[in-house]
Amino acid sequence: MKKKILVLAAHPDDETLGCGATIAKLSKEGHDINLLTFTDGESSRNKKKIINRNKCLEKVSKILGIKKYSFGNFPDNQMDSLPLLKICKFIEKKITFTPDIIFTHHPKCLNIDHTTIYRATITVFRPQKGFNIEINCYPIPSSTEWNPLGLIDFNLYYNVESSVDQKIKALKVYEKEMRPYPHPRSYESIKNYMKLSGNEVGLKYCEKFQSIRKIIN
Repeated sequence: MKKKILVLAAHPDDETLGCGATIAKLSKEGHDINLLTFTDGESSRNKKKIINRNKCLEKVSKILGIKKYSFGNFPDNQMDSLPLLKICKFIEKKITFTPDIIFTHHPKCLNIDHTTIYRATITVFRPQKGFNIEINCYPIPSSTEWNPLGLIDFNLYYNVESSVDQKIKALKVYEKEMRPYPHPRSYESIKNYMKLSGNEVGLKYCEKFQSIRKIIN
């Protein structure tokens, strides 16, 4: 059965870093993938020339098979300075359908924008009557694992052997955000992480998540 899938990502590139291969896999299976990002991912940096990474989303969407994307203009790495209600209302305005599955940030991530989006996600999509929404949290390399107390109870694994190359291709659109090995945001480290995640469950490549809500009728 075709499902409506929503990916919430604080910054353009989080969607690819966190679940890009899973997005490509689910798109190949015929599911509708929608993406919503919130900041430009750049403006908090001390640079004279700021490049809005949302401009990369069209190309990334074609590579991963994202059906529709939209983005906001919230202050980068300052989303905790805003009322949560404002962020929730933005999500409600942009997302006019009820998703079957949501992929969002993990609450133990080091980046403040990531944790804010998690809070907004579980607030907007709280388990009201008639809503049967599965919510899964993804880690972001060089953010989630850098929280010393941020251990995650991973309990959901997607076999992404067939879509690893698509994830790497999409990451190359954000090439200036990548780093040399052994930085966790290097191409080699990201492939190694997918390998290790797969090896944990007897597969070659996986992306893993913590599923925080799934209602079985």
